[in-house]
Amino acid sequence: MGTGTFHRCAAGAAALLIAVSFTVVPVPPASGAELYPMIFPVLGPNHYTDTFDAARSGGRTHQATDIMADKMIPVVAAASGTVGWMQDVVGGSCCAMALHHDDGWSSWYIHLNNDTPGTDDGLGFGFAEGITSGVHVAAGQLIGWVGDSGNAEQVGSHLHFELHRPDDTRFNPYESLLAATVVSQPIVGNDQDGDGVDDPLDNCPAVPNPHQSDSDGNGIGDKCDPWADVPIDYWARASIDTLFGEGITVGCSTDPLRFCPEGALTRAEMATFLLRAVGGTPATPSGYFADAPAGSWYLPFIESLYDLGITEGCDTNPLTFCPEEQVSRAHITTFLIRSIGESPADAYHGYFTDVPEGAWYTPFVERLFELGIVGGSDDGTFGPNEIITRAEMAVLVDTALVSGR
Repeated sequence: MGTGTFHRCAAGAAALLIAVSFTVVPVPPASGAELYPMIFPVLGPNHYTDTFDAARSGGRTHQATDIMADKMIPVVAAASGTVGWMQDVVGGSCCAMALHHDDGWSSWYIHLNNDTPGTDDGLGFGFAEGITSGVHVAAGQLIGWVGDSGNAEQVGSHLHFELHRPDDTRFNPYESLLAATVVSQPIVGNDQDGDGVDDPLDNCPAVPNPHQSDSDGNGIGDKCDPWADVPIDYWARASIDTLFGEGITVGCSTDPLRFCPEGALTRAEMATFLLRAVGGTPATPSGYFADAPAGSWYLPFIESLYDLGITEGCDTNPLTFCPEEQVSRAHITTFLIRSIGESPADAYHGYFTDVPEGAWYTPFVERLFELGIVGGSDDGTFGPNEIITRAEMAVLVDTALVSGR
């Protein structure tokens, strides 16, 4: 694919249009070629060859791809970024610009139109409305039109397109142009992630996701779908997402990101959930607990919970925390009541058939039930001795300390 002429056709238009559609160009890049993902910048019939490093007058070399196209064919931003330098003097130095991409790369657009449409008078303005230095644009947004400004008067209208790495060295854009995403019309609308797809049409509007696979078939591209083990319709998904977004959980593994929703929760894990949820700061370890070795990842969390009065440990002589012990539904009620600053119920109501009067946990369970934070099973039981799962913990913490606070 190195030197042959390549022709690309797309619907050309000189005006901004709202509708958005895109296709991936069905032309494979050369084997092993380094590619820069981007939107193809010229929206109409065009052709180009790989002339990077070709000799030019004055002993210089060509450090770009010239995309030959008729005047007034729209030119769009190859990526989201901020407009840098511009040659924008009508009737004088016009029309070219640089775009500094959000990821540190840059693209240059040279020979944009400088003529009044239908003439060759050099008195036109080749930039779209609102394109000025310092303005942020989205990938696929109209920035100008193809022209023959500068030294292109004698060689025909075209876009001289350059790509610069973050260190400002020039990068041959040819193979990346072959693999670029084509938008049939300039993109207008809300494109938060700058991936060239308007948010209403985007499967994950907060995260860039061009050409993502969707291995679990849930409608969210793999790179946007944070959990490898939490389906989109999982009963606790909303609370898990909320806690992740709030920084209360970082999952049970990171590559891929997993939450282990059905896994049992240990007291150490519970401590991290609760401390982050109440906005506490991990303590400088003081060695309160006889069974929490110095250097343990959970030590600052459990000692801070102790300082806040949320935990009293699992035994007092000596003071221990039982960090690896699994947490029952009864135990979690005591931690939640203390975390939200509530008092246990002061009278027995018998809300659950398996939560008897006089049990140490009964006032905590009944108060959480009155607050709407916990419920029971269809058979009227609470299951105080059942081990709580990470998913159940997520819902309880979300309800008690995040979304419900």
